[in-house]
Amino acid sequence: MPTGRIAVSMATIGLGALQLGGVALAAPAGNAGGVDGTSCTDARIKACVDLSENRAWLLDGQGTVVYGPVTNSHGAEGHETPPGDYIIQRKERHHVSQEYEGSPMPYAVFFDNEGRAFHGGSTDRQSAGCVRLGPDDAKRFFEHLDPNDRVQIVE
Repeated sequence: MPTGRIAVSMATIGLGALQLGGVALAAPAGNAGGVDGTSCTDARIKACVDLSENRAWLLDGQGTVVYGPVTNSHGAEGHETPPGDYIIQRKERHHVSQEYEGSPMPYAVFFDNEGRAFHGGSTDRQSAGCVRLGPDDAKRFFEHLDPNDRVQIVE
């Protein structure tokens, strides 16, 4: 092998190993298939939500975490937050829910056509399908995400 060069092969998905100059390196625990330590698998995303762990991250759209993980709450039984891949639709700094008795949804970032959004509020209780974040985290998500950005929500 030439001096100063290292041969690197692609990571083996599912096996969680990387070949580096003929030496296999194990992937970090809890990161099997995840992008930069998240539970999501699409490197093009700008936000990742893990419903089972109540964690969320912001990413740069190229596979690198720029913020998080942060705590979140999501939809209660009967109002579940569905896993899937979404595109940010719109943002409203001072949104008030018409569906749920005028509930404030500060820093709302809508990710589907059903009114589900990232927004600020208490993470101590479940939502009606939205991804609720603490006030500072909601502001950070609002500032980072823009319409047409990709979001992935996993169980």
